[in-house]
Amino acid sequence: MAERIDIYNANLEPRGSMERIQAHHQGEWHRTFHCWIVSGDDGGALLLQKRSDTMRNFPGLLDVSAAGHLEAGEPVMAGLREVAEELGLTVEPERLHHLGERVEVADQSNGQRNREYQSVFLYRCDRPLGVYRPAADEVAALVWLPVAAGMELFTEKVDDLVLRGHTFERSGGQRWEEFTLPVTRDSFLPRIQRYYLTALIMAERLLSNAGPLAIS
Repeated sequence: MAERIDIYNANLEPRGSMERIQAHHQGEWHRTFHCWIVSGDDGGALLLQKRSDTMRNFPGLLDVSAAGHLEAGEPVMAGLREVAEELGLTVEPERLHHLGERVEVADQSNGQRNREYQSVFLYRCDRPLGVYRPAADEVAALVWLPVAAGMELFTEKVDDLVLRGHTFERSGGQRWEEFTLPVTRDSFLPRIQRYYLTALIMAERLLSNAGPLAIS
């Protein structure tokens, strides 16, 4: 059965539901859930997932720690299942920091017209990557993006970094292996807005107990 999602107008007012693929091809507004995992280790870092090479959209690129569409009729917090499914991590809802709604508009070469309201959250977790149990069919690797180094990358002070993490790729999805991953800005899922830089700034504020936290 095809997945159905709620659709909206540009004012986030409900307009019914539609099959997900159809909504994307028609450029209908819809909602997604984004959760950034933040660690306080080594001066602070954001967790990135490397999308599997088998993914229909943006295979092999680095993206938000965990993200996904809300199905028809679901509240925003139902998106927590994406963290469990993609990362194998149980999140306590009361420890989430809601940054607000982010708008993303993009037209893809495959004909999809993306019109999303993204509910963005931060979640601090200092547990090592070895405890994560990601879905190997969706997530090829997990890597840490250090806050300070990430800011230098996305303010174009440096053009490349080497990130550390765990990968399934070398073992064919059978087991975690530690590895290093050379990256540039082109290694990330493309976005017009400075989303990655803003997420790094919010992670830094969270770790220093500064506020408020917000995104747009």
